[in-house]
Amino acid sequence: MSLTILQKPAELILANQPVTFSVHSSETGTPLRILGAVYGIGGDSVQSDASQNASFDLSDYLKNLVTQKGKTGSLPQAYSEVPKTVSFIFQEIVGNPPENRLPLETDGFLLLDAYIPKAKRKTFYYQYANLLAYLKTSKSCLSWWPTTENKRVLPTQIECLNYLQVFSLTAIDITLNLSLVFTDGTTSNRGAVFTVPNVLYLKLVYFPTGYSQLGIEALAAQYPDKSLTGYIVSVNYGPANHSEPISLFYAYSVDFSYYEKPRILVFKNPFGLYEYLLCTGSNQQDTIIKSESAVTDGKTLQDKLNWKITRSDIVKTNTGFLGKEQILWLSELLESIETFELIAGAMHPIVFRDAELPVAHTGDLIFNAELEYEYAYNEYSEHE
Repeated sequence: MSLTILQKPAELILANQPVTFSVHSSETGTPLRILGAVYGIGGDSVQSDASQNASFDLSDYLKNLVTQKGKTGSLPQAYSEVPKTVSFIFQEIVGNPPENRLPLETDGFLLLDAYIPKAKRKTFYYQYANLLAYLKTSKSCLSWWPTTENKRVLPTQIECLNYLQVFSLTAIDITLNLSLVFTDGTTSNRGAVFTVPNVLYLKLVYFPTGYSQLGIEALAAQYPDKSLTGYIVSVNYGPANHSEPISLFYAYSVDFSYYEKPRILVFKNPFGLYEYLLCTGSNQQDTIIKSESAVTDGKTLQDKLNWKITRSDIVKTNTGFLGKEQILWLSELLESIETFELIAGAMHPIVFRDAELPVAHTGDLIFNAELEYEYAYNEYSEHE
C-alpha cells in the first residue's frame, strides 16, 4: 500500500509558523496510524480518519534547527546554511501488534527561522499564499523596513540587507547597485559596488549597506560642488551599466550631526537576521546595586554585613526622529528575543524592560520612542 501527500507547504517554510501536511493512505489494514516527522528530528503518529487521511503541523520540530547567525561583515557573502534544508517523512503503522510500512520521504524544503509579524499576518495571508509568493511579487529583501521612508544612519554606522535569490531558477551573478543623492535634488548612479557570483535559486546573500562600508565618502568627494544628503541601494541583475533592479530600492539619509552618545541597537528580525536601530535622542545609563544583608553573632564579624551584592546596568534611551511606518517596524522588532547593543564593534546582549512607543495616527509627522533596557548579565558578590 502507499501514501499520497494531499497538501504540503511551499518550498520555503518558516520555523515559527504552522507547517502543515495532509496525507492519504491506501492501506486496508486496521487499525491504521500514520507517522509524520521531520527527518532525523522527530514527529507524531495520529489515528487516520474515516477517509484514511491524517493531518500534521510539524512546526514544533523545526524550532531551533537554524543555528547560523545573521552576518555582520564588511564584504558581501552568501550564507552556507540559511535557509536550512530539511526533509519530512511519513509512514503507515498498521495492525495489532503494529507493523511499519515503507516510509515516504519528501524532497528537501528550505527553512528560515522566521515568522510573519502578528500585526501583518491577516493582511499578508489575504494577499499572498506564502512567504515565497510575497518575496517574488514584492521584490523585498528580508526586512520589514518601510521602503516608503528613508532610514537615517550615521557615517560610521554599519548597515545591511539580506536578499533571497527568487528571481531566477538558475544561478546568476547579482550586484548591489548604488546611487548618491545630493541636497540639490540630483542623483548620480554609481552602478555596482559589490558583486556576488553564481547565486543559486533560494540562496541567501548578505550585503553591507552602511555609508563607510560602501566607501561613499570617497565617491562623494568626486562631486566637489555638491553636498551629499543620502544614497539609494538595490540588488541588481544584468550586464555592467545595464543591469536591472530585482529588489526594492532602499534609501538612506546620512546624518552628519554630532551626538554625545549615540547608541546602535541590533535585533534579530522576524526573518531571523540582524537589523539595526539608531538611537540619537536623550539617554541615561545608571548602575543599580542591590544588597542583601545578614545578622551574625557579632563575635568574629560585625553584627550585620552585606553577604550578597548584585550590580546591573540600566540604559534609558530615545530613538530620535522616526517616521510613522518606522514606529510600526520598531514595534515588531521589539518582539525579538535576541537583542544587542553594538559597542566598539562588539554585540553586547541586552534585555528590554520598558518601551514607550507613540500610536502612529494618520496625519502625524514626527515620532520618537523611549526605550529602557539592561545588559543581559549581572555581577554578583557573595560572602560566606
